[in-house]
Amino acid sequence: MNVKRRRVLLAGASLTALGVGQAQAQAKVIAVGVSLPLTGPGAATGITTQRTLERGVELINAEGIQIGPDRYTLKLSFYDNKYVPAEAVTIVEKMLADGTRFLISLGSGNSVPVVAKTTAVKALQMSYASGKAHLTSPDFPLSFRVAPTNETAYAVYPWLRATYKDVQKTGHMNPSDEAGFTESEDRRMIAEKNGFSNVANEYFKRGSTDFYPVATRLVNAKPDLIDFGGTIGRDQSLGCKALRELGYKGKIMLGYSDAKSFVEVAGADAAEGTLLFDTLVDPQNAQQKELQDWWLKKYGPPFPTFAYSAWDTPFILAMGMRKAQSTDPVKIAEAMRGAKWDGLYGPEAFGMKSVYGIDTSITRAIPIAVIKGGKPVQLTTIPWPADV
Repeated sequence: MNVKRRRVLLAGASLTALGVGQAQAQAKVIAVGVSLPLTGPGAATGITTQRTLERGVELINAEGIQIGPDRYTLKLSFYDNKYVPAEAVTIVEKMLADGTRFLISLGSGNSVPVVAKTTAVKALQMSYASGKAHLTSPDFPLSFRVAPTNETAYAVYPWLRATYKDVQKTGHMNPSDEAGFTESEDRRMIAEKNGFSNVANEYFKRGSTDFYPVATRLVNAKPDLIDFGGTIGRDQSLGCKALRELGYKGKIMLGYSDAKSFVEVAGADAAEGTLLFDTLVDPQNAQQKELQDWWLKKYGPPFPTFAYSAWDTPFILAMGMRKAQSTDPVKIAEAMRGAKWDGLYGPEAFGMKSVYGIDTSITRAIPIAVIKGGKPVQLTTIPWPADV
């Protein structure tokens, strides 16, 4: 979505309550089901996503989505999958039975088990999730990845090689589920291609409270950097804390995090120096500042950094509907595959056909932050590799 379009959306948000109500009464409604963890180990990320999506749809609906003579608005329905795959399957089966044909899903363990079901009924699925052919392939032409996950390694590991000459050996720590297995496989492969030696690869049960056995094995392998891969939420903090208490002095790298919550649980000393991939701390453009200012005014500090990652999703769906001039998920997916637009991070696109055989994974710049003095500090932004 270009800057002019975003300005129009923001201007539309200033309509009076009466004007908005009249406009929405005349619009046709598109139902969008949202399956995400609102309780459990991924709750902080899920709640951030919910609030961010609600704001984006509020702006979209102020203008509406014009398709021929008809004006459409989006209606979000949120369901708590608790980051339990069985819960996610039940939720999505109900959505599809009720006729919902647009799904936003958070978490690989919640997205991969349902993609065959959404594909079978020609529903468009937009996932914040790790995954490979299980989620992204020509077999699933209506499945889109709307936040970089394991793919970030294509940008991050070349940067690590150029920036930290002392890092030679890498260790990997992931949850023992679809996200963790996928993240581990890709990150170890990409690390090796960039000249690193993988010396450890450990898994844990998501939501664990005792990370010392896994941390002990990692420390004993003596890696220079430990990549937390698909680890999210409280698991990141407890894993980091255990590593430091066992004497690990090397670098730790993680993403998908709420930086403030991570530091609060891990402790400032344990978190110090941790690299945060795909983490934007400070606004770098006007659109990012508008989002941050809105959040702080409505919810107060701290601003959760994952809100940036979640922001573009409803705008991408609206873009696809406008481009296709249709509400048919199949036609919208055709319009979205390989599409390019200006998003919150600047130029963005659906690509990666060279990896997955289909252009349905988001590609964009990858911001990097680091914990300094107990707070996240912006470090750099890595351009998306031209050859991926």
